[in-house]
Amino acid sequence: MLYPLPDASLISHQGKQVALRQMKGRVVVYDFIFTSCGGACPLMTRAMQQLVSDFKPDEKIQFVSISVDPKHDTPAVLSDYARKWTSDGRWLFLTGDLDTISALAVKGFKLAATQPGAGAEALLHSSKFVLVDKTGFVRGYYDSTEHSALTSLQADARALIQE
Repeated sequence: MLYPLPDASLISHQGKQVALRQMKGRVVVYDFIFTSCGGACPLMTRAMQQLVSDFKPDEKIQFVSISVDPKHDTPAVLSDYARKWTSDGRWLFLTGDLDTISALAVKGFKLAATQPGAGAEALLHSSKFVLVDKTGFVRGYYDSTEHSALTSLQADARALIQE
């Protein structure tokens, strides 16, 4: 166990208020993306899509992608994005205000993130996946672009599900 994930309240792609504490009781894989990204985000989303499909629907695991571009990524935009990538209700896409998301990324998840520069909207963010256990403790970080890291993530998540 590395440290507890702090609570934060965000808005889902379904327009519902979601507190991260609501995830307790399930293993959760988190990442930070934005829908208009032309770089790492589509690769991360494809990797997350594969992870979702690798777990059976009855396994107690949740997948959460948090947008770092809340000005663009409204619940409606995230809803369209979610439909493009998944029909699995275990994968949530969340947004909120930039200060909350920035603090959550840096202070909560302990990931690198930088406020956007002039003319940029999205927070510069890490491409790591973060594995959180059923009690809300961060258990590991995984490079979303490395097959071996994703294999380790899958194995570690399955072990946590069994705990």
